[in-house]
Amino acid sequence: MTRRENEVLELVANGLSAKEVAHQIGIAPRTVERHIENVRMKMRARNRAHMIAQAVATGILNLGAQPPEPPVCQGCLFHPPAVVEPSGVKS
Repeated sequence: MTRRENEVLELVANGLSAKEVAHQIGIAPRTVERHIENVRMKMRARNRAHMIAQAVATGILNLGAQPPEPPVCQGCLFHPPAVVEPSGVKS
């Protein structure tokens, strides 16, 4: 698999949608879908869930690793601003 396919696989395995992955790494959502499909075909997986299970089973993907921290930007659709709790602590 390519470096980009591995990157997309890891982000999808951590729960991001194709649109969120595209926004985070700066490519088109359709390109992300193509990477996902390429990985799925290379792994001979039936669907995304099976693709991730295969990646974990073969050691390609380690789900114990911390997901990368998404970039924070003002007005971003995918990362709403932090909520300030009554105690003054951000969540």
